[in-house]
Amino acid sequence: MKIETKIFILLSATALIAFIIGAYNPFTTVWSTTGLAILTIAIAHLFSRTITKPLQGLIQWTNELSQQNYEKSSHSDCSTALAMLTLQRQDEIGELARALQKREAELEQSIEDLRKAIAIKERMESELQIGREIQMDMLILGASAFSKHKDLGIYATLKPAREVGGDFYDFYFRRENLSYLFEENRFCFCIGDASGKGVPAALFMAVIKTLLKSQAYIDLSPAKILTHVNDVISAENPSCMFVTLFFGVLNLADGELVYTNAGHNPPYIRRQNGLVEPLNQRHGTALGVLEGLVYKEDKTTLENGDILITYTDGVTEAMDQDQTLFSDQRFLDLLKSNQYSSAEEVIKLTLAAIEAFQGEVEQSDDLTMLALQFLREPVSKEAAAELAINNDALSSLREQWR
Repeated sequence: MKIETKIFILLSATALIAFIIGAYNPFTTVWSTTGLAILTIAIAHLFSRTITKPLQGLIQWTNELSQQNYEKSSHSDCSTALAMLTLQRQDEIGELARALQKREAELEQSIEDLRKAIAIKERMESELQIGREIQMDMLILGASAFSKHKDLGIYATLKPAREVGGDFYDFYFRRENLSYLFEENRFCFCIGDASGKGVPAALFMAVIKTLLKSQAYIDLSPAKILTHVNDVISAENPSCMFVTLFFGVLNLADGELVYTNAGHNPPYIRRQNGLVEPLNQRHGTALGVLEGLVYKEDKTTLENGDILITYTDGVTEAMDQDQTLFSDQRFLDLLKSNQYSSAEEVIKLTLAAIEAFQGEVEQSDDLTMLALQFLREPVSKEAAAELAINNDALSSLREQWR
């Protein structure tokens, strides 16, 4: 029964009693009125208890509900009382009780769903952290990897925007001849940016990196290496991912650099005299876009002290709080400064400039740089072969044949 119906019946009954008393006992009006008032108060008190007491119980239950510990799936005493109230009453209070009981069940389910989501999130974060460690290990980030080679200064950095990213770089030394009598006199290096971010880009990056390195041990032509890798990934690429790439091979004997640019940002050479020279040549589109492309290559020469700076678009497209780009021009102006004299210094200078430019803004893209400095006076090609001979290995061979 609705509450307003109960109030109407109460008032109607009171009025009827007063009318009867007044009609048949006109001389006892005062006493009748007093008794009627007392009766009305008693009835109102009894009626109010049927409303206020359950409402107070609901208020108490809602207060305890916000503090309830849902680690265990047990209901509080209020919940039990509320269930009884729901079964006994069919008025607005009963409706309110049933609504609160339903909300309690929904709250319990929401907390359970949240607990499961947190567990999944923690597991994914743990797996991503392991993936990040694996990726960083693949990218030769240890300080010992950047120690100065006798002919070359090397330094690199990679800062993923997420736990893992699609940027990568790699470098390794190759011998001119497979014989162990020859020194490592070819330096192969690359820097790339896979499409997308996060785990898919990181997996695609790992595949590209492996293909490049395996092919570089077969062929030292950057154009042929990229042509082969492009055919491999384009043939089986249902997700239509791609990677921009700069690949170079530096002859440590004479400073000749042979390189191929597959849709990547153009590197810069900071000459020893302070001039900055961009390598603007593009030799094909990004790898993975179209099967059957034949890439080309170009050559240049590094002199003693020259620094080659390669990077991904995370450098020039870094943004400040106004979404202004760091820009190619700002980066070029930085490279033209005389505040660095080594591969390590130019990267640290760039990172500091970008950090100051961004301020508190979150990094929006993977940021990668690889720089190398040629540290040898170039020699003629006729003398290069002699310089490549490993005298210690040759002496060891002679001892074995005595």
